[in-house]
Amino acid sequence: MNCPKCAGLLIQEVIREHGGQFQGWRCVQCGLRLDKTIVQNRLTAPSEDNPADLDESTSTYSANLARPSGRQKRSARVS
Repeated sequence: MNCPKCAGLLIQEVIREHGGQFQGWRCVQCGLRLDKTIVQNRLTAPSEDNPADLDESTSTYSANLARPSGRQKRSARVS
């Protein structure tokens, strides 16, 4: 099975967390972890192709991603 992020090899593993342990997949190249719940949530997430699926908070989030953040580089001064 190939990783959806980097096309690396996914291996099956037991994932242990505070809530217990469960079966999942881990990419040996990038470390991406997937399990049944993650895949299900990605399949049922609202898409940007259908505006009826989006609420205001999602639109605001997408708009914030498009804006540059942090310090901007200035051009060097020549004297």
